[in-house]
Amino acid sequence: MDNSTKEINLHQDGLPDILPAYEDGIFQAVLTLPESAIALVSAISAFIDRPVVKVLLRNNDAPAREKDGKREQYDINCSVDDENGDQCNVEMMAHAMEDDNIDNDHKNLKYRSVFNLSHLHSNQPGKGKEFSKLVKSYQIMLCNYKVFRHDNSLVERFTYRNEIGIELCEATTSIFVDLTKAREIAKKPVTEMSDIESWVVFLALSNNPRYREIILEITKQKEGIFVAFETLQNISKNADERARFHSRRMWLQDQEHKEAVWTRQVQEKYEPIIAQKDAVIADQGAVIADKDAKLADKDAIIAELMARLGQG
Repeated sequence: MDNSTKEINLHQDGLPDILPAYEDGIFQAVLTLPESAIALVSAISAFIDRPVVKVLLRNNDAPAREKDGKREQYDINCSVDDENGDQCNVEMMAHAMEDDNIDNDHKNLKYRSVFNLSHLHSNQPGKGKEFSKLVKSYQIMLCNYKVFRHDNSLVERFTYRNEIGIELCEATTSIFVDLTKAREIAKKPVTEMSDIESWVVFLALSNNPRYREIILEITKQKEGIFVAFETLQNISKNADERARFHSRRMWLQDQEHKEAVWTRQVQEKYEPIIAQKDAVIADQGAVIADKDAKLADKDAIIAELMARLGQG
């Protein structure tokens, strides 16, 4: 394997010379183009933590059971080893879902994971098959932001288990991969990185010039990532891909702008009202405090009179 890499000239469009592999469209292209077959096998093997011989791509639309049913589009929808093998749905989550954050435990993302995994597993061909003979289904969420409040591991795997940890069955697995741990992993010697750690570093940091030497060193160790990086470099040279990435980035910035404007408008409208109410509450508090002080004085006078009567 020739691990030589060509330098990419800096572009004048204000975008990085190598586009980020963690953006949805770029991630999908890096692993699903025909020349990326080796990379896809390597990545899926790392994500589901078992050897994979080949990966067969499938329609990326999850079928809706009803004409008005909710339809999901996967980043990568595939079967493993053969067309009747275990099935995987891989999604790159570059940004948090709307109304999700660490404070509400990213509940929409987690419910979406369950929805997609249920959809994936229950829509596989079942004619003439026992339930126990249906293939395994994996839902893989690659998250470029922290999802869990607790100090989570690089990979979190969820299956059906009872309260003492006994597994109901191994039909489905929901997997969350935390790409935010890439910088910490990158401090390790490349020779000590596991397959999943190498992929996390590549996906999260391959567009960052500070980590270019580490990425190149990883490509010398991992053939799949070498192929993925070559594909990423070619994509990054493509004017159409760069234009699509720029358009996506502008759309995201427009959303940020709209949210910032909406927040400011809400503040401008309601902060004076809230301030006025706070002032009224403060005044009422002062009145109540004054009344409490007068009552305390009266109680003290009554106590003194009672003491004198007692002495008399």
